[in-house]
Amino acid sequence: MSGLSQPMAFLAPGVSEVAPAAPSVSRTYTQFSERRSAPADLASSPAWTVSTSAIAAGAVAVAAPKAAAPLRVATLEKPDVVEREDIRNIAIIAHVDHGKTTLTNALMKQCGMEKVKSMDSDQLEQERGITILAKNAAVNYKGIKINIVDTPGHADFGGEVERILNMADGCLLLVDAAEGPMPQTKFVLRQALKLGKRIIVCINKVDKPASRPDWVLDTTFDLFGCLGADDEACDFPVVYASGFRGVASVDGPDDLKEDLTPLLDTILEETPKPKVDNDAPLQMLVSNLDYDDYVGLCIGRLVSGELTVGQEIGIMYGEDGELRKGNVTKLWHFENNDRIQIDKVKAGDICAFAGLTEVTIGDTVVDQNDARPLPPIQVEEPTVAMEFSVNKSPFAAQLKESTKVTAVQIKARLEKECLTNLALRFEPGSTSESFKVKGRGTLQLGILMENMRREGFEFMVSAPEVLLREDPETGKNLEPYEDVAVDVPTEYQGVIMEEMQKKGGVMKGMETGAVENSLILSFEIPTRCTIGMPGKFMQRTSGTAVMTSQFSHWGEFDGTTIKLRDKGSITTGATGKATFYSILNFQQRGKFFVEPAEEVYAGQVIGLHNKDTDLAVNITKEKAVSNVRAASSSFTVALPPKIQMSIDDWLGHMDTDEVLEVTPGPLRLAKKKEIKGLNDSDSSAQVHMVHTAAEPRSTLSLARSNNL
Repeated sequence: MSGLSQPMAFLAPGVSEVAPAAPSVSRTYTQFSERRSAPADLASSPAWTVSTSAIAAGAVAVAAPKAAAPLRVATLEKPDVVEREDIRNIAIIAHVDHGKTTLTNALMKQCGMEKVKSMDSDQLEQERGITILAKNAAVNYKGIKINIVDTPGHADFGGEVERILNMADGCLLLVDAAEGPMPQTKFVLRQALKLGKRIIVCINKVDKPASRPDWVLDTTFDLFGCLGADDEACDFPVVYASGFRGVASVDGPDDLKEDLTPLLDTILEETPKPKVDNDAPLQMLVSNLDYDDYVGLCIGRLVSGELTVGQEIGIMYGEDGELRKGNVTKLWHFENNDRIQIDKVKAGDICAFAGLTEVTIGDTVVDQNDARPLPPIQVEEPTVAMEFSVNKSPFAAQLKESTKVTAVQIKARLEKECLTNLALRFEPGSTSESFKVKGRGTLQLGILMENMRREGFEFMVSAPEVLLREDPETGKNLEPYEDVAVDVPTEYQGVIMEEMQKKGGVMKGMETGAVENSLILSFEIPTRCTIGMPGKFMQRTSGTAVMTSQFSHWGEFDGTTIKLRDKGSITTGATGKATFYSILNFQQRGKFFVEPAEEVYAGQVIGLHNKDTDLAVNITKEKAVSNVRAASSSFTVALPPKIQMSIDDWLGHMDTDEVLEVTPGPLRLAKKKEIKGLNDSDSSAQVHMVHTAAEPRSTLSLARSNNL
C-alpha cells in the first residue's frame, strides 16, 4: 500500500477506544465460549492486537477486555464439515450512493441476464435513487453460483444490513473513489468485522474526474485499523472498478479490463466457501419476508439439512420459543434478479419458500424431530420516535382515495411493518387512537409514512422526538449522538460551522473534498439537534451542501432545550378557500405553503413567518366589492409560487406544538392545540424515555399476522 494519510475526518485523532476484532466464525468452528475467552498471552494473540500500521494511522493499543460469560450459538456437532465448491454467498455493503445497485446490475448483465431489471424495483427506490430494502440476486460464473445480497446504504436503514449479513460468508465493501470512506462505511464495516466476515474492498467509480484511489485506499486501511481489525482482516484484497461502465481491475485504476471478470475472479478466490454438514438436522434462519402473488415468502440461508417441496418442517423463535409446524408448499432459489421454482435446496444456498402462516424475521426453520433453533437476529435499538394517530382534522376522510382511516387499520399496518422491519418498534400512544412508532431516523419513518399514504391511509403524526435511555451504572439519562460529515464548497464553510455551533455540535475534523474548492467538515452532535439540519443546510448553501450522519454512541443528556426553528408559523383562523387578495396582502409577512383557491381550515399552518413568533391571519378574506373601478395594475400582480413540501421536508420543519396531516392527497401542517380530540399534554417534549434493556420480542407488538 502507499504511504498512510492522516486519520479520517470523522475518526478524530487520539482515538482512545478500539473494539477488539471478533475471530472469524467463517473460518473456525470451535465453541463460541472458547473463542470468547481471553488468551493467556494477549500480546501474542492476533485477535487482540493492532497492527503496527494501524497504530501508525492513529489507533492505540487494545486493552484486555472484561471477562465475558460464555454465549451459546448454534454450531455443527461434527468437525468434519464439507465445503460446497459450487456456491459463494456475498453481501455488498457501502455508504449511500457509492454504487452498490449499479454494480450489481452490471454483474447480472455480464453473467447472462438477457433483460436487466434493476435491483431497486420498489417505486420509492426508483423515485429517490436509493436502496431502501435488502434484496437477493444470484449470478452464475464459471459454473459457480454467486448469491449476492444488495443492502441499503443510508444510516436509517442500518437494520437491513444487520439482519442480512448472516446470510453471507464474505462482504464486498464498496468505497467511492472520490469521497472515500464515509460515516455509513464505518458502520457497515464494523458490523462485518464483528461477525468475522472476509472483506473485499472495491474502490468504485475510478473513472470519475475527481477520483483519488490512492488516498481512498489509505483512508480505508486507516478505518480497518481504527475499528480494531486484526492483521488478517487488514490484508484485504483490493479491486478497482467502474460499475457504470462495467469494468474492473486488480492491477490499478489505470489498467481497467474490458469487463468485471477481475472482480468476479476475486470473489471466487477470496469469499469463503460455505461449510455445511449434510447429515445435521435442518436449520435455516429466516432473514427476510416477501410476497409473491399473495403468498408469504420466507427468505434465508439454509445452514444445514435440506428443504424439499411438501416437506414437514417446524418453526421456533429462539430456544424458549414454541415449536410450530407447517409444510413447504413452494420452493424457490435465485437466478439473477428472479426467483425460480425448484423442488429441492441443499445446505449452504440461499432460498425462499412458502407454506407458513405464522412467521417473523428471526424464526428458525427446524426439523420437527430434532429442533435446534439458531439465536434470533438482534439489531441496534431505535433512536427516534413519532406518534401516529387517527386524522382529526376538519378535512378528514374527504378524499375518495382515503380507504383506511381507522385506528384498527393503522395498527394492523404497523404490525405488518414490524414483522419485516426489525429496526422498527411501536407501542400504544397517549390515546386509544394513537401509536408511538420508534425507528432509526426521520428518513426511515418518512418512508413508512409515504408508503402508507400511497396505500390509502390517512393519519396524523407528531413532531419527531429523540429517545433517551438510563445508564444502569450512574442512573443518568443518555441520549444518542451522531457522527456528521458535511461536504460543502469552501465559500459556505462559515455557514455550516455557524449552524452547527447553534445546535451544540463539536467539530472533529476538516479535510479537502474530492471536488476542487470543497471541504468535508466532521462533527459530533446529539441526534435531536440533527433533525431538520439537511434542509437547513440546503437552504443556506443554495443546495450545494451534502450532509450524511451515522449513530455514534450514547452520551450524557444535558437537559437543554434546542430551538428547532428560527422562524415562527403563519396560521389561519378561518376555514374556507385561500384568496389571492389575502395572500397578496400578507406577502411582506413571510412565505406561504398554500395558493389561491386552496382549501384551508382554522389552525392550519399556511406559511413561514419572517419573525420567530407565530402569526394568525385570515387567509380567506375576500376583497370588498365597490362601484369604484380598480386600477388595471392590480390585475397584473403575480404571486410567487407556494413552497412545495414533501414528507421529509415537513418532518424537518415542524415544531413540537405542531402535527402533520398525511393523506393520499395533500399534506397539511396544523397547530396541535387547534385540532379537537388531540392530546396536547406533551407538545413541548423533545425527548422520550425508554428502557435500557432491549424489549423482548413479545412486547414489540409483533402480533402474528395471517397475511403471510
